[in-house]
Amino acid sequence: MKTEHFALIFYVLASTCGVVIIKKFFDSVHHETITDFLSGLLNVQLIIGVALYMTGFLTWLYILSRMDLNTAYPVAISLSFIAVILASALVLKEPLTVNIGIGTVLCFIGVFIILR
Repeated sequence: MKTEHFALIFYVLASTCGVVIIKKFFDSVHHETITDFLSGLLNVQLIIGVALYMTGFLTWLYILSRMDLNTAYPVAISLSFIAVILASALVLKEPLTVNIGIGTVLCFIGVFIILR
């Protein structure tokens, strides 16, 4: 497996973990005012989520320097789509529908075709 393929996997994992942690944080707090919202931005859970998401972005920059955009972008977006769906169902207990399942299978097929 090529280095850029490992980078794609790392990008997907870091970005997905980051965004799920961020979402989980915002689901757990209720801010009535802008001051409440701004004070919540110093929360450790939120900072970890943002740091993971930023790590994913930095990895994305590396991927762009090593792969063609017409390959990297659809693969990264499709894998991220699949990872976020799984993580949101498992961690956030969001519902999975038949349409989401069909879309996920189609993404797998697309990634397989692109990387062949």
